[in-house]
Amino acid sequence: MTKFNRSSALLFIFLFFLSCKGDVDQSCQEQTASSATPSASCQDPSGPIPETPVDPVNPDPLPEPGVDVPEEASLFGIKSEFTNFTAADKAKVEKAFSIIKSVIRTSEFRDRVLNFSYQGQNKFVGSELSPEEIYQGLIDGSEALVPGVDHEMDLNLELYYSSSSTVGYTYANVLKIWMNRKFFDVYTPSEVAGNVFHEWTHKLGHEHSSSYSVARDSSVPYALGYMIEELGKEFE
Repeated sequence: MTKFNRSSALLFIFLFFLSCKGDVDQSCQEQTASSATPSASCQDPSGPIPETPVDPVNPDPLPEPGVDVPEEASLFGIKSEFTNFTAADKAKVEKAFSIIKSVIRTSEFRDRVLNFSYQGQNKFVGSELSPEEIYQGLIDGSEALVPGVDHEMDLNLELYYSSSSTVGYTYANVLKIWMNRKFFDVYTPSEVAGNVFHEWTHKLGHEHSSSYSVARDSSVPYALGYMIEELGKEFE
């Protein structure tokens, strides 16, 4: 074979492999864009891409339970019914639910409840229960109107509008919780979480004064609502 023919053959082989490499790269890019998990031939040679399981109802993965947090906290869930909620409203509330469940799993929430004090005493204002009993009641989830330990918040939420300063309210003889859209629409998910949790503690039998006072902020509904809101900002 002449020198010219050998050079032509080598050039042809080089161009052939170059065109094949381009085809493979393009097919992998298209498959990655249209598929959640590339096939083995298109994955990075360093190894497969790890996947995190996602709950279709709760798209945000929940954190692992903290140190010394009871196993029941990892079982804590929320069952809800909605009235007058749009799809966007429900999405905000679902995010708030995710925040509540995440906070319940933390050691910090447990420690704050167990170590809560008012005027130097380890107690909540207006409650005869110890902080330990209050914490256990929260993760038990046994409402007065839906008795039974199920580690679950049973909620019936309804949105309404009022120009008043009332963020939300409920009654002892009904499961429903009313939420004022005036505040709901501007609240962040962690603020919604705090409000929902505040009202839910009434369903567990906790009360507070109807008129404002500094002491009222240390009642179970207010103190725990504030805790959920504050700690929940980490999960927004």
